[in-house]
Amino acid sequence: MYDVERIGKIISDIGRYFRDLEELDIEKVEDLEDKKNFYAVSMVLFSILNRAIDMGDEIVMANNLGMPSTYKEIFRLLTKNKFIDKDIGEELSNLVFYRNLLSHEYYDLTEEDVFEVFRRIGIVKKFIEGMKESFIKWH
Repeated sequence: MYDVERIGKIISDIGRYFRDLEELDIEKVEDLEDKKNFYAVSMVLFSILNRAIDMGDEIVMANNLGMPSTYKEIFRLLTKNKFIDKDIGEELSNLVFYRNLLSHEYYDLTEEDVFEVFRRIGIVKKFIEGMKESFIKWH
């Protein structure tokens, strides 16, 4: 059983975070040399990734796909059970690595690391759009 309210909140949050990211107007890695940009972008990326994980976890739990022991496993289970395609699953799993860096090893992050996540974060939009389309079919 899906928690429709929670899913709606996750989708809303991700949309808001992407709008916030656009407002920061980051175009190149040098834009992150400004520490305000660096920390703002880092936090917004971290927030987007956390909410993508929340969405994946909600779908895994609602469909009894298993008990993931890691964040990466959430996306593996979604891929294995054909909720997302292999490419999206792999990219999201790879972004979990950066999410963990943003969370636990932020003191080692470079502008290049943050820009790499920024460059790849659009996959979350594809994931959410796919989940919204599927959610409409499920209800």
